[in-house]
Amino acid sequence: MEKAVNGLNLKSVGEIASQNPEKIKVFKKYGIDFCCGGSKTLKEACETAGIDENVIIAELNNGDDKTMSHNENTFLIQKAKDWDIDFLIDYIVNIHHTFLRVHLPEAKEYMEKVAGVHGKSHPELIKIKELFTKMASTLMLHLDKEEKELFPHIKNLKNIPYENMKENKEIQDIIYEHEYVGYILKEMDSLSSHYLVPADACASYKHVYELLKELMDDIMVHIHLENNVLFKKIGETFQNSVSV
Repeated sequence: MEKAVNGLNLKSVGEIASQNPEKIKVFKKYGIDFCCGGSKTLKEACETAGIDENVIIAELNNGDDKTMSHNENTFLIQKAKDWDIDFLIDYIVNIHHTFLRVHLPEAKEYMEKVAGVHGKSHPELIKIKELFTKMASTLMLHLDKEEKELFPHIKNLKNIPYENMKENKEIQDIIYEHEYVGYILKEMDSLSSHYLVPADACASYKHVYELLKELMDDIMVHIHLENNVLFKKIGETFQNSVSV
Protein backbone atom coordinates (compact mmCIF):
# COMPACT_ATOMS: atom_id res chain seq x y z
CA MET A 1 0.00 0.00 0.00
CA GLU A 2 1.42 3.36 -1.06
CA LYS A 3 3.19 4.65 2.06
CA ALA A 4 0.19 3.51 4.09
CA VAL A 5 -1.99 5.82 1.97
CA ASN A 6 -0.02 9.02 2.31
CA GLY A 7 0.89 8.60 5.96
CA LEU A 8 -2.61 8.00 7.32
CA ASN A 9 -1.10 5.38 9.61
CA LEU A 10 1.10 8.08 11.18
CA LYS A 11 -1.80 10.34 12.09
CA SER A 12 -3.16 10.05 15.63
CA VAL A 13 -6.42 8.18 16.04
CA GLY A 14 -7.86 11.19 17.86
CA GLU A 15 -6.95 13.49 14.97
CA ILE A 16 -8.62 11.18 12.44
CA ALA A 17 -11.74 10.96 14.61
CA SER A 18 -11.87 14.76 15.02
CA GLN A 19 -11.38 15.52 11.34
CA ASN A 20 -13.70 12.77 10.10
CA PRO A 21 -16.15 11.73 12.84
CA GLU A 22 -17.96 9.37 10.46
CA LYS A 23 -14.87 7.15 10.58
CA ILE A 24 -15.41 6.49 14.29
CA LYS A 25 -17.64 3.60 13.17
CA VAL A 26 -14.56 1.84 11.81
CA PHE A 27 -12.67 2.31 15.08
CA LYS A 28 -15.62 0.95 17.05
CA LYS A 29 -15.97 -2.02 14.70
CA TYR A 30 -12.39 -3.12 15.34
CA GLY A 31 -12.16 -2.09 18.98
CA ILE A 32 -9.67 0.73 18.39
CA ASP A 33 -9.69 3.26 21.22
CA PHE A 34 -10.20 6.72 19.69
CA CYS A 35 -10.86 8.54 22.98
CA CYS A 36 -8.48 7.57 25.82
CA GLY A 37 -5.97 6.18 23.33
CA GLY A 38 -6.49 8.99 20.84
CA SER A 39 -2.90 10.22 21.09
CA LYS A 40 -1.57 7.00 19.53
CA THR A 41 -0.88 6.93 15.83
CA LEU A 42 -3.13 4.68 13.78
CA LYS A 43 -0.15 2.37 13.28
CA GLU A 44 0.44 2.13 17.05
CA ALA A 45 -3.27 1.64 17.76
CA CYS A 46 -3.47 -1.20 15.22
CA GLU A 47 -0.40 -2.86 16.73
CA THR A 48 -1.94 -2.59 20.21
CA ALA A 49 -5.20 -4.10 18.98
CA GLY A 50 -3.40 -6.77 16.93
CA ILE A 51 -5.04 -5.66 13.69
CA ASP A 52 -3.53 -5.30 10.22
CA GLU A 53 -3.30 -1.54 9.67
CA ASN A 54 -3.91 -1.99 5.93
CA VAL A 55 -7.34 -3.46 6.65
CA ILE A 56 -8.26 -0.45 8.80
CA ILE A 57 -6.86 2.05 6.31
CA ALA A 58 -8.83 0.43 3.49
CA GLU A 59 -12.05 0.74 5.47
CA LEU A 60 -11.27 4.31 6.54
CA ASN A 61 -10.75 5.30 2.93
CA ASN A 62 -13.94 3.55 1.85
CA GLY A 63 -15.85 5.32 4.62
CA ASP A 64 -16.52 8.42 2.54
CA ASP A 65 -19.45 6.81 0.75
CA LYS A 66 -23.06 7.19 1.78
CA THR A 67 -23.11 3.93 3.70
CA MET A 68 -21.61 5.84 6.60
CA SER A 69 -24.58 7.41 8.37
CA HIS A 70 -24.15 10.93 9.76
CA ASN A 71 -25.88 10.59 13.10
CA GLU A 72 -26.18 13.35 15.68
CA ASN A 73 -22.93 12.49 17.47
CA THR A 74 -20.99 12.46 14.20
CA PHE A 75 -22.35 15.88 13.23
CA LEU A 76 -21.64 17.41 16.64
CA ILE A 77 -18.09 16.05 16.82
CA GLN A 78 -17.44 17.63 13.44
CA LYS A 79 -18.89 20.96 14.58
CA ALA A 80 -17.03 20.89 17.91
CA LYS A 81 -13.76 21.69 16.14
CA ASP A 82 -15.15 25.15 15.33
CA TRP A 83 -16.58 25.96 18.77
CA ASP A 84 -14.70 28.27 21.11
CA ILE A 85 -13.40 26.84 24.38
CA ASP A 86 -16.14 28.23 26.61
CA PHE A 87 -18.94 26.93 24.37
CA LEU A 88 -17.30 23.50 24.10
CA ILE A 89 -16.99 23.26 27.89
CA ASP A 90 -20.65 24.26 28.31
CA TYR A 91 -21.68 21.64 25.77
CA ILE A 92 -19.69 18.89 27.53
CA VAL A 93 -21.23 19.80 30.89
CA ASN A 94 -24.80 20.35 29.70
CA ILE A 95 -24.98 17.29 27.45
CA HIS A 96 -22.50 14.64 28.55
CA HIS A 97 -22.23 15.40 32.26
CA THR A 98 -26.02 15.64 32.52
CA PHE A 99 -26.43 12.33 30.67
CA LEU A 100 -24.14 10.60 33.19
CA ARG A 101 -25.77 12.18 36.23
CA VAL A 102 -29.18 10.96 35.04
CA HIS A 103 -28.30 7.49 33.74
CA LEU A 104 -25.51 6.26 36.04
CA PRO A 105 -27.90 5.91 39.03
CA GLU A 106 -30.50 4.24 36.81
CA ALA A 107 -27.96 1.75 35.48
CA LYS A 108 -26.66 1.07 39.00
CA GLU A 109 -30.17 0.20 40.21
CA TYR A 110 -30.83 -2.18 37.31
CA MET A 111 -27.33 -3.66 37.49
CA GLU A 112 -27.78 -4.63 41.14
CA LYS A 113 -31.22 -6.10 40.44
CA VAL A 114 -30.12 -8.14 37.43
CA ALA A 115 -26.91 -9.37 39.04
CA GLY A 116 -28.89 -10.46 42.10
CA VAL A 117 -31.38 -12.47 40.03
CA HIS A 118 -29.15 -13.83 37.25
CA GLY A 119 -25.71 -13.79 38.86
CA LYS A 120 -25.61 -17.53 39.59
CA SER A 121 -26.36 -18.57 36.02
CA HIS A 122 -24.36 -15.68 34.52
CA PRO A 123 -21.41 -15.05 36.88
CA GLU A 124 -19.98 -12.44 34.51
CA LEU A 125 -22.76 -10.14 35.75
CA ILE A 126 -21.22 -10.07 39.23
CA LYS A 127 -17.90 -8.87 37.82
CA ILE A 128 -19.62 -6.38 35.52
CA LYS A 129 -21.55 -4.99 38.50
CA GLU A 130 -18.31 -4.58 40.50
CA LEU A 131 -16.60 -2.82 37.61
CA PHE A 132 -19.60 -0.59 36.95
CA THR A 133 -19.78 0.43 40.61
CA LYS A 134 -16.12 1.46 40.56
CA MET A 135 -16.57 3.34 37.30
CA ALA A 136 -19.72 5.14 38.46
CA SER A 137 -18.05 6.24 41.69
CA THR A 138 -15.00 7.50 39.80
CA LEU A 139 -17.10 9.34 37.24
CA MET A 140 -19.27 11.18 39.77
CA LEU A 141 -16.16 12.54 41.52
CA HIS A 142 -14.61 13.22 38.13
CA LEU A 143 -17.58 15.32 36.97
CA ASP A 144 -17.45 17.40 40.15
CA LYS A 145 -13.72 17.97 39.76
CA GLU A 146 -14.13 19.17 36.17
CA GLU A 147 -17.14 21.39 36.89
CA LYS A 148 -15.82 22.95 40.12
CA GLU A 149 -12.08 23.12 39.41
CA LEU A 150 -10.67 22.38 35.96
CA PHE A 151 -13.27 23.97 33.71
CA PRO A 152 -13.56 27.25 35.71
CA HIS A 153 -9.76 27.51 35.67
CA ILE A 154 -9.70 27.09 31.92
CA LYS A 155 -12.46 29.65 31.39
CA ASN A 156 -11.03 32.25 33.75
CA LEU A 157 -7.37 31.88 32.87
CA LYS A 158 -7.23 31.69 29.09
CA ASN A 159 -3.48 32.24 29.01
CA ILE A 160 -2.56 29.77 31.72
CA PRO A 161 0.48 27.85 30.42
CA TYR A 162 -1.25 24.68 29.23
CA GLU A 163 1.11 24.36 26.28
CA ASN A 164 3.12 21.62 27.98
CA MET A 165 0.25 19.21 28.53
CA LYS A 166 2.51 16.46 29.88
CA GLU A 167 3.48 18.62 32.85
CA ASN A 168 0.10 20.15 33.69
CA LYS A 169 -1.12 18.24 36.73
CA GLU A 170 -4.78 19.26 36.50
CA ILE A 171 -5.17 18.01 32.95
CA GLN A 172 -2.99 14.96 33.46
CA ASP A 173 -5.09 13.88 36.45
CA ILE A 174 -8.19 14.17 34.29
CA ILE A 175 -6.57 12.20 31.44
CA TYR A 176 -5.47 9.49 33.90
CA GLU A 177 -9.06 9.16 35.13
CA HIS A 178 -10.25 8.97 31.52
CA GLU A 179 -7.83 6.10 30.94
CA TYR A 180 -9.07 4.31 34.07
CA VAL A 181 -12.68 4.63 32.91
CA GLY A 182 -11.66 3.50 29.42
CA TYR A 183 -10.04 0.38 30.89
CA ILE A 184 -13.23 -0.48 32.81
CA LEU A 185 -15.39 0.06 29.71
CA LYS A 186 -13.22 -2.38 27.76
CA GLU A 187 -13.43 -4.97 30.54
CA MET A 188 -17.21 -4.67 30.76
CA ASP A 189 -17.56 -4.86 26.99
CA SER A 190 -15.44 -8.02 26.90
CA LEU A 191 -17.18 -9.73 29.83
CA SER A 192 -20.59 -9.09 28.27
CA SER A 193 -19.46 -10.28 24.80
CA HIS A 194 -20.14 -6.77 23.49
CA TYR A 195 -23.42 -6.60 25.41
CA LEU A 196 -24.84 -9.70 23.76
CA VAL A 197 -28.14 -10.48 25.48
CA PRO A 198 -28.41 -14.19 26.44
CA ALA A 199 -31.43 -16.28 25.45
CA ASP A 200 -32.77 -16.48 29.02
CA ALA A 201 -32.57 -12.71 29.62
CA CYS A 202 -35.56 -10.97 31.21
CA ALA A 203 -36.71 -7.47 30.28
CA SER A 204 -34.56 -5.87 33.00
CA TYR A 205 -31.50 -7.82 31.78
CA LYS A 206 -32.06 -6.54 28.24
CA HIS A 207 -32.64 -3.01 29.46
CA VAL A 208 -29.48 -2.82 31.56
CA TYR A 209 -27.34 -4.09 28.66
CA GLU A 210 -28.89 -1.50 26.35
CA LEU A 211 -28.27 1.19 28.94
CA LEU A 212 -24.66 0.12 29.53
CA LYS A 213 -24.05 0.18 25.78
CA GLU A 214 -25.54 3.69 25.55
CA LEU A 215 -23.35 4.80 28.45
CA MET A 216 -20.24 3.36 26.81
CA ASP A 217 -20.98 5.09 23.50
CA ASP A 218 -21.67 8.42 25.19
CA ILE A 219 -18.59 8.24 27.44
CA MET A 220 -16.35 7.50 24.46
CA VAL A 221 -17.59 10.60 22.64
CA HIS A 222 -17.39 12.60 25.88
CA ILE A 223 -13.75 11.65 26.50
CA HIS A 224 -12.86 12.22 22.86
CA LEU A 225 -14.22 15.77 23.02
CA GLU A 226 -12.07 16.49 26.08
CA ASN A 227 -8.84 14.66 25.25
CA ASN A 228 -8.67 15.27 21.51
CA VAL A 229 -10.62 18.49 20.98
CA LEU A 230 -10.79 20.62 24.15
CA PHE A 231 -7.26 20.01 25.44
CA LYS A 232 -5.87 20.44 21.93
CA LYS A 233 -7.70 23.78 21.63
CA ILE A 234 -6.19 24.93 24.93
CA GLY A 235 -2.68 24.24 23.64
CA GLU A 236 -3.40 25.98 20.33
CA THR A 237 -4.90 29.01 22.11
CA PHE A 238 -1.77 29.40 24.21
CA GLN A 239 0.54 29.03 21.22
CA ASN A 240 -1.43 31.65 19.27
CA SER A 241 -1.34 34.09 22.18
CA VAL A 242 2.43 33.67 22.45
CA SER A 243 3.07 34.11 18.73
CA VAL A 244 1.04 37.34 18.45
